[in-house]
Amino acid sequence: MAAKNFSIATLGFFIFTGAANADIEALTADGKRVLLKDDMTWSYIEEEAAEEGEYVSLTVVGKKALPNGCKLGIRLENHLTVDIKTLVPQFSAYIGKNIRFQTVFKEFSRIRPTLTQYREIIFTEVQCQDIRYVKVHGADRCNMGELNRFMPGKGLCLKKIRVIPSDIFRMIKEAPVEEETPEDGVPTAQEPASEGEIEFKADDFHE
Repeated sequence: MAAKNFSIATLGFFIFTGAANADIEALTADGKRVLLKDDMTWSYIEEEAAEEGEYVSLTVVGKKALPNGCKLGIRLENHLTVDIKTLVPQFSAYIGKNIRFQTVFKEFSRIRPTLTQYREIIFTEVQCQDIRYVKVHGADRCNMGELNRFMPGKGLCLKKIRVIPSDIFRMIKEAPVEEETPEDGVPTAQEPASEGEIEFKADDFHE
């Protein structure tokens, strides 16, 4: 979405939630995430999932410091009209100056409409207070009605996820990006098959 002019008077409608470099991330009164830039423009950080339709909500409901890590309790609620047979989002912990430190996968499964499911994710070698935020992304491993992992394109299941703000811990959702599908109809990339995989990237530790 193109950036629009942003006036100082508009600040009264926002609750500030943090900053990255010279830009400031904010939350509107109706819960939408925006980026306030130093050139006095602003833009939405992410689209609300399924604003006019069905969605799946994720929210942080618990936090516990571990001797060598951080454990977060995540609750998923099914606001769809179909069963969630499988949904495997990725959760990435960001530290320092927007450094992705660690990524974990967590599977939610067999959730009927209106019901909820609780899961826990653990980030190791980092304390809760050192994590700036957790980003939800991926989720192409899914089976929810007509949506499944074998469909061409990416980001379709992620679009159905809505992250509910929590006072316990800051979690955001990556804006879904649909990729072009090759002529043979097969997506160009697949997510790792194991839920327990943890991703580290050496380049993430270089500022």
